[in-house]
Amino acid sequence: MDVVRRVLVAGGGVGGLAAALAFAQRGAQVRLIERRPAFDVTGVGLGQPANALRVYDHLGVLEEILDHGFIYDHMTIFDAQRRLIAEHKFLLGDERVPAVCALSRAELHRILLAAAKRIGVEVSLGLQISAYDESDANVVRVRFSDGTNDAFDLVAGFDGIRSTTRQHLVGTMFVPRPCGIGAWRVQVDRPECVTGMEFLQGCGGKAGAMPISKDKMYLFNIRPEPIGAYYERKDLASLWKERLAQFGSYVSEVSASLNEQSDIVYGALEPMLVPWPWHRGRVAIGGDAAHIVPPHLTQGAAMAVEDALILAHEVMQADGTLEQRLMRYGRARYARCAFVYAFARSWLEEEQAVLTAEQMEEARRELAQNASGRIAVSDRILNTPIL
Repeated sequence: MDVVRRVLVAGGGVGGLAAALAFAQRGAQVRLIERRPAFDVTGVGLGQPANALRVYDHLGVLEEILDHGFIYDHMTIFDAQRRLIAEHKFLLGDERVPAVCALSRAELHRILLAAAKRIGVEVSLGLQISAYDESDANVVRVRFSDGTNDAFDLVAGFDGIRSTTRQHLVGTMFVPRPCGIGAWRVQVDRPECVTGMEFLQGCGGKAGAMPISKDKMYLFNIRPEPIGAYYERKDLASLWKERLAQFGSYVSEVSASLNEQSDIVYGALEPMLVPWPWHRGRVAIGGDAAHIVPPHLTQGAAMAVEDALILAHEVMQADGTLEQRLMRYGRARYARCAFVYAFARSWLEEEQAVLTAEQMEEARRELAQNASGRIAVSDRILNTPIL
């Protein structure tokens, strides 16, 4: 029988930690490796919608996440001066989980890492896979970057956007490519008026905010940027101030406060979706290794932890061969992730197409009429439990 006892999880981000925890809870001996020498978590904050919170409930960390995050049930769309265009109350959640709980990426990572260690996951830093040996159908042998070797029943690659596990499976057929849009973010104090996620639609991009605690939020700006652009850290504040010039309200106040010491995070958006199946032999991928979605539905991390839970759920049951179980995993996850990818990508392209005052007025009318209804479609699909 294809009994899975030892699992190697490659990648120590949110998806990898969730996978390690899910496999360990189901009785597997789990080793997690992370290529970075320390868990110096990058990023700012993460909105965790109800579908992600249900995964954390399965993993036993829901209450801790709710205690440390900011819970909200709505989002709002404004123009660049923060004049109201549309409001939407999420059709997400139930009596157990709220619609959304947002928190800092570092806090979420800390919670998941602590839970994984408590259950006995072996964590190795500064390590990655340098070679695979799949000559034996009953096991996958790996050579690590430190020269050591080990054998596992399954390798789960949650090793991010630059995944070497994905490269092992599909080579360079499917890789992330910049789409000409960049994302700017910084964590700042939360004004009282920001009580949920909000967008400020401008001409040539949008700004917005997400509260992540009672006193903090992160400000973001999604706008066109040259493909391949690299900005020196010392220049980020002045460059971002130029880009935020059209926005009023608290956005202009944050912009005025930016300086070389501001902890600004900039990155290019590189959407990608690897076609199903997401495995070969005893090696599988999930999270950003398999799909990278625009941030508009706050579903990037949510899809990763859903992948983690369903992969562990399918693999660790005795229904069918391992090949059949892995096929079920990929088939189940691809359709849902493809919906998120298509919906978020369409939203991204529509907002970035607003370039003139006339187009802004047209967008204002269309958003006022249809934005809430469109988001409700996504809510109903994504609020469907996966287990």
